Amino acid sequence: MIVIEKVTAARPADWTRRRLSELDWGWLGPVLVSAIAFLLVFPKLGRPHELMWDETYYAKDAWAMLYSGTELSWRDQPGGQPANGLVMGGDPAAGLVPGVAGSAVHPPMGKWMIAIGIRLFGMNPLGWRAAAAVAAVVAVLVLARTVRRMTGSTLFGCAAGLLLAMDGSWLVMGRVAMLDMFLMTFIVCAFGCLVVDRDRTRERLSGGTCGPFLLHGWRILAAVFFGLAACTKWTGLFALAFLWALALLWDRNARKAAGVRRPWAGMLLKDALPSVVTVGFVALTTYVAGWWGFFVSGTGLQEKLFGRRIAAWDRDWADGHPSALPDFLDPLRSLWQRHVDTYSFHHGVIGSHPSQSWPWEWTYQGRPAGMHFSVTEAGQRGCGLAEKCVRNVTDLGTPAIWWVSLPVLGLLLLTLPWTRDWRAAAAITGYLAGILPWLPEAFHGRTMFSTYALPMLPFIVIGLVVAFAMLWERTANRPRLRTAAGAAGFLYLLAVSVTFAYFYPILTAELVPWSSWMDRMWLHRWI
Repeated sequence: MIVIEKVTAARPADWTRRRLSELDWGWLGPVLVSAIAFLLVFPKLGRPHELMWDETYYAKDAWAMLYSGTELSWRDQPGGQPANGLVMGGDPAAGLVPGVAGSAVHPPMGKWMIAIGIRLFGMNPLGWRAAAAVAAVVAVLVLARTVRRMTGSTLFGCAAGLLLAMDGSWLVMGRVAMLDMFLMTFIVCAFGCLVVDRDRTRERLSGGTCGPFLLHGWRILAAVFFGLAACTKWTGLFALAFLWALALLWDRNARKAAGVRRPWAGMLLKDALPSVVTVGFVALTTYVAGWWGFFVSGTGLQEKLFGRRIAAWDRDWADGHPSALPDFLDPLRSLWQRHVDTYSFHHGVIGSHPSQSWPWEWTYQGRPAGMHFSVTEAGQRGCGLAEKCVRNVTDLGTPAIWWVSLPVLGLLLLTLPWTRDWRAAAAITGYLAGILPWLPEAFHGRTMFSTYALPMLPFIVIGLVVAFAMLWERTANRPRLRTAAGAAGFLYLLAVSVTFAYFYPILTAELVPWSSWMDRMWLHRWI
């Protein structure tokens, strides 16, 4: 007897569900979020078509470094002219003071990053902003992956990436040729490496009196990123100090969890002391290597590489100031003097500015920096007949993120002695690393701006997501509360997206009616 079996075709819905479950969402999710970030930051990147805000320094310095390997002096009296006009006219070389080095006041790494975009797309707004936009997208990807590792949830990791991509200050700084986005991205990458190192350390530790010595490979990579951050802006050093100390506390706790009898001694002897080399020396070496253009300037190698020989600012200082040290150290002595002069400059930046803001104002976006403002009369260049219009770029973080972060981070800090949650401690440590070092300078009266707060942003996002993750974990056996928590989280993301979309026109120089612009000035000091 022949038995005929009934074959049932798989339903399309079942096939789709099975195929989706087979995908590696741990990577695909963050990549999709990064694609959203790309679509937010890149469109009309060349608008406004001008050297905006501090682009007058960094874009021109980046071009000069492509031209000669070092910063050069420009014919830019107050207002940036005539150099800025010559740059926008396509003849930047005509804006230089021939053969004279420029007195740059920040390390070179961020400007080399900007220079990559200029090399690819030319000396125009798209070219000098492209690298910052790429760095902004990279930060979203790395943060999403890092938070996924911290929470064990791809969904939470993607939420972190989305929150970062829907912050106004992230968008603005990703669309301007300044150093802060590179600083933030390097710090995010360094922190991500530390989190991976934490997990790998716990996998390999065993017991004993002090426990074994471990080679922290991911921590060495973190040190490279910290060195790059410091070689972009010196404030990267504070992130290194705070997060390095945090990583050592993780080491101590890991040794205790592994059954080590003397975890503090084990951490000090087998983690802290070796990290002077694996972190301190690696970061320092990376930092100094970033000054390669300074070292080759004024030499035959510079002439071979760039076709001209112009010594960088302070490059020949040691020649006029002999010492008992060997001559081969003269370049390092000159670099040290460059740092002394740079510190003196920064310490003396005191005075009023229309966009001046203090560190405590950064926490609630009290005075965002106004980077571009232009008025179009009614009926002209796309403006309606009813009223005049405005194009505005304001470094305004999304209020639904920054305002909510204050009570959330405060609650994480207050409950930390009881929760002892390492993720909450990480968020608070990174946040404090971004604000505490500025307080002495603020009391000194130093001029500062909201753009300096950008390195705080990823740790604000981490704090928000970690707080929700802690709530989610505590409702595991309470389905009604978990459903309510999930709904609250969704509504919060929706509120952030709506708020971000509302402010988007004044973040990207869109043409808006005057009354519409005023409606978005929620606080008096935003104007």
